[in-house]
Amino acid sequence: MAIARTLLRGFLWNYMRVETLRFIEALTVIKLKHASPSAVIFDVEGTLIDCVPLILESWRRTLLAAGHSFTIAELQAYSGMDGDWMLEQLLPTVDADVRQKLLKVHGDEYRAGFIHQAQPFRGLRDLFEQLKGREIAIGIATTCKKDELTIYDERMKVVELADAVVCGETVKHGKPDSALLEECLRSLKVASPGAALGVGDTPFDARAGRALGLDCAGVLTGGFSTTALQDAGYKYVFDEVRQVGSIWDLHSPLEVALPG
Repeated sequence: MAIARTLLRGFLWNYMRVETLRFIEALTVIKLKHASPSAVIFDVEGTLIDCVPLILESWRRTLLAAGHSFTIAELQAYSGMDGDWMLEQLLPTVDADVRQKLLKVHGDEYRAGFIHQAQPFRGLRDLFEQLKGREIAIGIATTCKKDELTIYDERMKVVELADAVVCGETVKHGKPDSALLEECLRSLKVASPGAALGVGDTPFDARAGRALGLDCAGVLTGGFSTTALQDAGYKYVFDEVRQVGSIWDLHSPLEVALPG
């Protein structure tokens, strides 16, 4: 009987070990297929800082002063689009010189009367610190100008934690053109876009990211619906940017203790 019990224990131990190793191998395959991003690139306006209503209202006033009447709802549809391209859609009969003048007037008026009212979304600094703690490379790719980002960051206090920052002056066109994100990926030295996550608040952010092969996470703080963001190609949709960190929690590997 003693010999039989010893043999049975040995059999069971070996069986458990083999099955555990198979389980670990399966987990490894799952982890490789669903690896968490090693880099993340954030949009700013509407994603990190609450300024979309301010931008839309300033555009409404700029256009009205120039003799063009639009509602906030009409302007919302173009929120996040390259400014010149937006004006092409809104004012198809206006020539390029007039569009450039409108862009300058709007920029001046936004800086003078609106930008200082913008406030960062909750948990922003904590999110950046958590990502740094996980050794996730952080990029910022925004169509706003460098001086505007400086003003925003007086409240956000996150630019110092970013590994790469690309602003609107760097490229010819903003989103949905992918140039901002491409430049940020180069600065981050990310070899494969598939290893990075793009975070934005508009369909144009997603279109720019998906064109490069990035997975994208959207936030509802830019005024677009969940459906609109999902239709644009976002893999994840959150209420606010502070929730984006849960993506890495979802991909945390399980710890398995070997018997013996």
